[in-house]
Amino acid sequence: MSLAQLQIYHLRNITAARLDLHPKLNFIFGANGSGKTSFLEAIYLLGTGHSFRSREILPLITREQEALTVFARTSSDETISIQKALGSPTQVRLNGTACQASSELARFLPCQIFYQDIFQIIDAGPAVRRAVLDWGLFHVKQNYHDLWKHYKRALKQRNALLRQRANKEQLLPWNKILDQFGNELHQARLSYVQKLLPFFNQISLELSNIQCSFEYFKGWDRRETGKSLLQILESNYEQDIARQFSQYGPHQADLLFRVEANAAKQYLSRGQQKILLFALKLAQAHLTQKPCLYLFDDFTSELDEAHVNRLLQHMKTLSGQVFITTLALPSLSNLPDEFKLFQVDNGSVKEIERLN
Repeated sequence: MSLAQLQIYHLRNITAARLDLHPKLNFIFGANGSGKTSFLEAIYLLGTGHSFRSREILPLITREQEALTVFARTSSDETISIQKALGSPTQVRLNGTACQASSELARFLPCQIFYQDIFQIIDAGPAVRRAVLDWGLFHVKQNYHDLWKHYKRALKQRNALLRQRANKEQLLPWNKILDQFGNELHQARLSYVQKLLPFFNQISLELSNIQCSFEYFKGWDRRETGKSLLQILESNYEQDIARQFSQYGPHQADLLFRVEANAAKQYLSRGQQKILLFALKLAQAHLTQKPCLYLFDDFTSELDEAHVNRLLQHMKTLSGQVFITTLALPSLSNLPDEFKLFQVDNGSVKEIERLN
């Protein structure tokens, strides 16, 4: 499925835009501050219910306007829309019917964003890397979202008891629940990582000739002694009471990126890190059950011409729909035969004829 038509009204500096999109590749170009990123924000908003720059929708409304609206029609003639007015709840509709949960949006319109904060996957803590895992599993394992909610609910209860300095007997029922759901989460993540790694290795080599890999840590038993999560929770009772939170479990899982046994952050240049992270997200697309929308913001920054060309070649193989923002177009000789060009100028978006 792809977006056939997109309408944007009063989102940041885009006052009004009504566009017919290409089913495979769409280039959006213009000067810095012209509204290119806002174009991608509109699409991401439809797929998640929020921006990739902020969880709040209100800041997206154009100054001195009362509301924003984003509407899209898909290639299969389905519709999705979001409207946010000042002082009113956000209204989300799928095929004209009110949507109650952001998970419905995510399943309807899976989006992969390639934004400047992509470096946080390497730079920030494990929570960002777990979010990458969870995004992939949400789109692969049907009950993963419910499984994760059950685990988080039990974790919240155990942490509350730890703050109350509960005894071991009071914690035991929650330890058992965390052990059950924690192992199910771990097995789902381990299976996903094992399937993801070959695609990641293949794409990272294709894009950069870098032999990079990643290691998965499940969140407990780092030394691989064979101890169960239940045993770990029980043996660390005193430490958990002292810290007032559960130190072990899948909520502490992590992905560790390695290049020749070295941490990727210390070994790779910024441009190489960007290619590596692109490869990770592109690899995830091979496992999703539904074609993605790929949103590349400031596509060419920190990349040399050779890497840009390799990425463009790889995009020809993607089954989803691609949107790329850039200051200037790459050489047309490196582009697919079919695509659309959109120019953004001070918030005005218009399709332009293909340049020769």
